[in-house]
Amino acid sequence: MKLGVFAPAASCLLPELIGPQRSLDLLLSGRSITGAQAAAIGIAHEAAADPEHAALAYFEEHLKPKSASSLRLAVKAARLDYVARVKDKIRAVERLYLDELMATHDAVAGLEAFIAKRSPQWQHR
Repeated sequence: MKLGVFAPAASCLLPELIGPQRSLDLLLSGRSITGAQAAAIGIAHEAAADPEHAALAYFEEHLKPKSASSLRLAVKAARLDYVARVKDKIRAVERLYLDELMATHDAVAGLEAFIAKRSPQWQHR
């Protein structure tokens, strides 16, 4: 949003992960959040001082002892409807982004300003 464009992937994924209200806050404001905030609203499972160590420890304790093929299919089963919804939404959001957003003055101005390392001058059109 700070560049005059929205985040297409986040627009598809965040509402699925954290609901419409929380996702709108992040999508419209363009603000960043901490790992602890991400965990509190459901984007992350938990925040860790050493995320790499925490991920490896989780893998060693909970996933490595399991069958890789069974894990793969369990993930597929759990995400089946989610994947279908997100794929459909990504197609629609891509068209919105390319056909409508990129036809606006502000989207082009924001991206040009970013490349030139200057502040954008919005014309709200």
